[in-house]
Amino acid sequence: MSGDGVTEQRVLFRPSHRALFPVDLQSQTFRYGSVVPPPYACYSHGMPVAHPHDALFRKTFSDLDNATGQLRAVLPPRIVEAIEWDTLRLHDSHYVDESLEGSCSDLLYSAKLQGCPVAIYVLFEHQSTSDLWMAFRLLAYMVRIWTRWRDEHPEEKRLLAIVPVVLSHAEGGWKAPMSFHALIDFPPGFLPELEEYLPQFTYIVDDLCSQSDEQLMGRALEAMGMLTLLMLRHARDKEGISTFFEGWRELFQAIWRAEDGKEALGILIRYVLLANDKVTLQDLNQTLVPLLDQGVGEVIMTEGQRLIEKGRVEGRAEGRAEGRVEGRVEGRAEALLAVLRARGFQVSQAAQKRVESCMDVVVLEQWLVRAATVDSLDAVFDG
Repeated sequence: MSGDGVTEQRVLFRPSHRALFPVDLQSQTFRYGSVVPPPYACYSHGMPVAHPHDALFRKTFSDLDNATGQLRAVLPPRIVEAIEWDTLRLHDSHYVDESLEGSCSDLLYSAKLQGCPVAIYVLFEHQSTSDLWMAFRLLAYMVRIWTRWRDEHPEEKRLLAIVPVVLSHAEGGWKAPMSFHALIDFPPGFLPELEEYLPQFTYIVDDLCSQSDEQLMGRALEAMGMLTLLMLRHARDKEGISTFFEGWRELFQAIWRAEDGKEALGILIRYVLLANDKVTLQDLNQTLVPLLDQGVGEVIMTEGQRLIEKGRVEGRAEGRAEGRVEGRVEGRAEALLAVLRARGFQVSQAAQKRVESCMDVVVLEQWLVRAATVDSLDAVFDG
């Protein structure tokens, strides 16, 4: 507790994506009693680091305004009322096991808590699929946090409270058990005798797919935060996420008018291209330019070119890693097909077979370069 009698809180917010949207956070500290602990946390989402859903989430909720709106919407009312939201701060975090390096990251916040004798951690995990063992995983995260905290604060006699929260956009809604006890196979008739000897906690699930767009848009979020939740909710829509853009016109316009509008819109465009294979660059031009202005077309093409270059780099990296010509060929073939689809070309089975059967790296490189600029599929192969 600080000299003015106010305890500060830490809020652990989870997802990530250093691979696509790196966030450079400066390490900060805050007081708890007479000590100044460093920020820390642990997170693992069980998906590849380069997954675009986590990337978008982390980038968006590094912003304190969006973080505040999201936490207000999901935390229990009494906790929401007790937090002094104007003191919310973002901290760098280092509570990551070496075994999880590369697959986990986190966002950590602190805030003053009114009348609370302890700090509270909020573990915010993002999930695109229901995980039967989520309660078990959350327990593992909490134990790691407590272990590290005890190591750094040997004089303390109690642990910090942790409120686990899962953000989900799993298809069909969240299905996994939401309490740790639900994972235990109790012998028939022995629940009362055994339950008091086992860990017991529940966690909060913010299930985006069980809520309507109108409900999500009722949250107190900035335009970027609102569009992030909406895009996560509709990311896998079979008709293509761009079909919803007209209904989100005001949100897109607010982002575009902002000082960092080009950067923010670029992040959203990149996410759409990576997360939904039904959307092409042509779709984005046809929907976003009329909603905003001609300048958006430049942003769309820039993001398309970035993904093209990313595909070329990954193709080279694959070849070097495997040390075989086959690896280099496969990487370039996959990159070429991805670029063709992103530009809106209808890739026939014959065209796909021609690409995949080509074993000449130089030829594939030539096709890849042409794919970025030509107006027809024939021109890619015969230009």
